[in-house]
Amino acid sequence: AVVSTQSTGGEKDIALVHASAGILAPRLTDMVDAVYDKLFSFDCTKRIFFGEKEKHDSGVDNSSSTLENYDQNKPQIGMRKGALKLYLTRLVTKPYDGNMLNVLDRMGSMHRVIKVELIHLQILLIFVQDAVIAELYSYKNSNQPGAAEFDIEGTVRAFGKVIGIQNQFISKWYEDPVSQCGHGPPAKSSYWCSIL
Repeated sequence: AVVSTQSTGGEKDIALVHASAGILAPRLTDMVDAVYDKLFSFDCTKRIFFGEKEKHDSGVDNSSSTLENYDQNKPQIGMRKGALKLYLTRLVTKPYDGNMLNVLDRMGSMHRVIKVELIHLQILLIFVQDAVIAELYSYKNSNQPGAAEFDIEGTVRAFGKVIGIQNQFISKWYEDPVSQCGHGPPAKSSYWCSIL
């Protein structure tokens, strides 16, 4: 899809992210699988899921499970993959309004409650961004309709901004509000204007 050059910076970024829905939607399952393959390739990130097995893998005998043999075929991983797929779908289809800000904010609050370390969430965002960029470039380098006109640079930059904003919403749940210039977390109503 071609995005109007008459839009303002933030509007154009959001339009580019939304315009990528047709490219990314058919590939979301593969993208999420790629992210989880990366998460499971490192003990430090795999350990987070292993630690939650008793809570989320009800009905599964995990008595012989070890970190080494814990795999992605467990109920909690299916649930988490579904949640990541839904999150990515929202990023490329839903308006960037107060509801979206709540979605971004919940990413930090829910993971802090289950004591996921900030660095591991930031690693997740890096893997998500990498999967998105790989799919966008794959489309751009294809012979599919619209690929030649696709604004790869603008779209990658727009996703970089969205991931950066998501990182800030997550990070604020792990920081001392006093350390944020004594003002606490940024006001949600003005957040898009100041960043995007």
